[in-house]
Amino acid sequence: MGAKAEEIRQAKKFLENKKISIKKVKPHLFAIAANGLKKDFDNTLKFFLKGNNGTADSSNKEKNKRS
Repeated sequence: MGAKAEEIRQAKKFLENKKISIKKVKPHLFAIAANGLKKDFDNTLKFFLKGNNGTADSSNKEKNKRS
C-alpha cells in the first residue's frame, strides 16, 4: 500500500507550507498515513496533533510518580 509519486510530492509541499521539517515528518509516510486514514493532509495533520496533545496516560503517571 505505497503512496504514488504525485501524492508524495503533494505531501512534501503541504509539509513545507506548514513549516514542518521533512526530516522529522517524511512526506512518503505522511502520504501513506493520509491514505490509510482516508483523510486529506490537513485532517491527517489535525488527527496526529490531537493524538499528541501532551496529556499523560496511565503509564506516564506511574512513571512520573517514581521520579
